Amino acid sequence: MLATLVRRLSARRKFWRFLPGLVILVPLIIVALVTPLLPLEDPVLPHPAQRNKAPSPEHVFGTDTYGMDVFSRVLHAARLDFLLTLLCVVLAVAIGAPLGAAAGYFGGWLENVTERLVEIVQSFPIMLFAMMIQIAVGRSVTNLIIVIGVYIAPFYAKLVRSIVKPLRDVEFIQAARVTGQSSVQILLRHLLPNSIPPIISQFTLSAAVAIRTLSGLSFLGLGVQTPTPEWGSMIQTGAGWMVFGKWWPSVFPGLALFLVVWGLTRISEEIESMYTLREE
Repeated sequence: MLATLVRRLSARRKFWRFLPGLVILVPLIIVALVTPLLPLEDPVLPHPAQRNKAPSPEHVFGTDTYGMDVFSRVLHAARLDFLLTLLCVVLAVAIGAPLGAAAGYFGGWLENVTERLVEIVQSFPIMLFAMMIQIAVGRSVTNLIIVIGVYIAPFYAKLVRSIVKPLRDVEFIQAARVTGQSSVQILLRHLLPNSIPPIISQFTLSAAVAIRTLSGLSFLGLGVQTPTPEWGSMIQTGAGWMVFGKWWPSVFPGLALFLVVWGLTRISEEIESMYTLREE
C-alpha cells in the first residue's frame, strides 16, 4: 500500500511538471480549433479609416497598418501556424524515420550515404537552408512545409538509426528472420515500433523548431505572405511602426509565438528528463 501511494505521488509530481506548458498550449490549441466559429472580424478585411488604432474595447489588440483587427488575426494565425507546424513535423518523421531505420538495419553503403546526406543538410543553419531552397524553388506554403520538413528529417534519421542498429542482431530479430519474414516486415513490425516512444518525446521540440522557422521565414518575406494571418508576417508588418509608438501590431503576435515556443520546449524538456531517468 505504501508503494502504491509513493507511485501515485510520483505520478502527480510528474504531471505538475508538465502543467506550465500545458496551461499555455492547450487553450491556444482549443481556440485555434474553434476560431472559425467565433464572432470575430474578418482577419483579412482592411479598414483604411482605422489604421493603427490602439487597443480598445472595440479592438482588444488594436488594428494594424492596414486597419485589420489584430486580435482576430492573432487567433486565425494560431490556427494556420499550428496546422503548418504539424504538417512540417509529420513530414520530417515520414522522411527521417524510414530512412534512419533502413540505414541502421542494412548498414553498408546505405548507411554511409544517409550519414553524408544528413551532414550536408545539417551543415547549413536552418534559416539559411530554408532561404536558399525557397529562393531556388519558389515561394509557396507547400514549398515552405517541404523545406522545413526536409531540414528536420535528418534529426529523426539519426535518432531512429541509433535505435535500430543495436537491435538488428538481437534474438527476436534473428527469430523473425528464421521464420521467413522479409527485411521490410522486420522493419515495420519489430524495429520501427521500438522507435515510436523516442520519436514522440522529440515531437514537441521539433514542433518548436518548425514554428520558429516558419515565423522567421514569414518575417523575412519568404514564408506566408500578408494579408494571410501568420505570426511572423504580422510581426514584420508592425515592426516599422514600433519607433512611432505603435507597438501592438507586433507585440501581440510576438507574445503568442513566444508562449507557444516556450510551452513546446518546456514539455519536450520534461519528456526527455523522464526518459533519461527511466534509462538510468
